[in-house]
Amino acid sequence: MRAHRLRAGELNLEHMRATAQHAAMGKLSAHVEDLSLTGAALVVHGAAASAGLVLVGDRLEKLRLECREGTIYRGTASVRRVMEREDDLVIGIELESRGIDLGLVYRFGSRHGFADRLSAVLSANETARIFSEFKAWVADFRSYLLTTKAFLDAEERALDGMDLLSREQTLQAYQEEVSPILVERLNAASAELSDFASRLSEDQHSHYRAYFRAHVIPLLCASPLLRRAYEKPLGYAGDYEMMNMLYRDHAEGDSLFSKVINIYAAQEPAARANINRLEYLGARIREMALEKDGRIRIASIGCGPAREITKLLEEQPRLGPRLEIALIDQEDRAITFAERTLGPLAAKHGARVQFIKESVRRLLTTKKLSAALGERDFIYSAGLFDYLNQRSVTALMSALYEALIPGGQLAIGNVAAHNPTRFFMEYALDWFLIHRSPEDLLAFAQALDPTPSRMMVDSEPLGVNLFLRLWK
Repeated sequence: MRAHRLRAGELNLEHMRATAQHAAMGKLSAHVEDLSLTGAALVVHGAAASAGLVLVGDRLEKLRLECREGTIYRGTASVRRVMEREDDLVIGIELESRGIDLGLVYRFGSRHGFADRLSAVLSANETARIFSEFKAWVADFRSYLLTTKAFLDAEERALDGMDLLSREQTLQAYQEEVSPILVERLNAASAELSDFASRLSEDQHSHYRAYFRAHVIPLLCASPLLRRAYEKPLGYAGDYEMMNMLYRDHAEGDSLFSKVINIYAAQEPAARANINRLEYLGARIREMALEKDGRIRIASIGCGPAREITKLLEEQPRLGPRLEIALIDQEDRAITFAERTLGPLAAKHGARVQFIKESVRRLLTTKKLSAALGERDFIYSAGLFDYLNQRSVTALMSALYEALIPGGQLAIGNVAAHNPTRFFMEYALDWFLIHRSPEDLLAFAQALDPTPSRMMVDSEPLGVNLFLRLWK
C-alpha cells in the first residue's frame, strides 16, 4: 500500500519551499512537489539543478519544509532517489525524525474537509503498520542471534583458565567450526528478508527498516565491518577503511561471536564481489600490458585504498616501470593511506603514482577533470557510479571518455540489479545504491562522441559487480 501523498495542488499552502544544507551544493533551496508522512519530493529548478551533484545516500542537514503559514518539518533527511525532469532535478527524500504532521498541514490549508483529513491519517497509519508475519520473522531471527551469542560467550568464558596459547588454539577451532554454519544461516536470513521487502511498497520500507534495525542492529553491529557500515564515521558507507576490512583477515572482533558475525559480513555476496574486483581490475591492466608496448597511463576515480594496484605490483613487479597511475579520491584519509602503503612499493618497483585529493563532484562542476587526468590508456571507477544519478553518470562518463587516448579503454563498475544483498544493506545498514542492468549501462554509452569502437558489459566471477567497458 502506498502512503497517501499530498500534491501541492491539493493544498492551499502558498510557496511551499524546502531549504537545507548539502555537502556538495551548500545551501539547497527547492520547491516541495509532494509530501507523505515520512518523505517528500523536492524540485530544484534550472541552473541550481546543475550547481552540484546530489547522490543517493546523501544527507540533507538543517532541513526545513515551510509555507507562508509556518514550518511543517524541521530536521534531517536522506536522499533516496534522484531524477531529472527537463532542466530540473527531482530529489526524493526520507525524513529521519518523527516525520511530517499531516494534521498540521491540513489545518494550515487543506481545500478538502474532514473526510479527506481522516483518509490521510488512516492511510498513513496503515502504511506504518508492520505485518505480524514480519514481526514474527524478526523475533525468530533475533532469538537465533541472541541464542548463538549466549552460547558462544559461555564457551569463551569457559576457556578463561587455559594458558594463552591453548585458549587461542581452542577458540580458533571453535571459530572454524561455527563460522560456516553461521554464514549459511545469515545468508538464508538475508534471502528471507529480501523476499519480505520485495513485497512492500516504497512508502512501507521506511517503517519496516526502522523495525528491523531496532530489534537486530545491536547484535549485527558486534561485527566491526557492519558497525562501520552502519555508523558511517566518514559520513558515507563504503569508505576506504571498509574496503581495507574486506581485504584483510576477516576474523576481526573482540569476542568469538563478533568474529563469526564479521566473517559473515565479509563473505556475503556483495562483499565477495568487492573482493573480486582486485583480481578483475588487475587482470585488465595485465591484458593492456600484453597488448601495448611502452608506458601505460592509468587513472582510478574514487580510488579508495587502491588495493588492486598494490596487489598488482606485489605480484607483477616487472610491470612497475611501465605504469603511470593517477589516483583520485575525495577523502583525505584514503589518499593518505594510499600514499603510505602504495607510495614506497611504487617507488621500489619504478611505478609513477600521482595522488590527487579532490572531489569528483567539484572536478565535474568546474570542468577540470580532463585537465587533471591528461591523456590515459585506461581509466576505471569501481564503485563511484553506484551512487550517481543518470545526469551525473552521463557527465562523468563523458569527461572520462574524453581523457582517453584513441584506442584507450574505460571501465565503469556498477552493482547489478539482481544484487542478492540489496535489502540487507538497506534494512540493516542504511546503505543505498543505484542498481543497474547491463542494458542500463550500455544505454549510457550511446551519447558518447566519438562513438566507442567497441563496448561490452562483463563482471567479476559472482556477477554482482558489473563493468561497462568502452574502447575509444
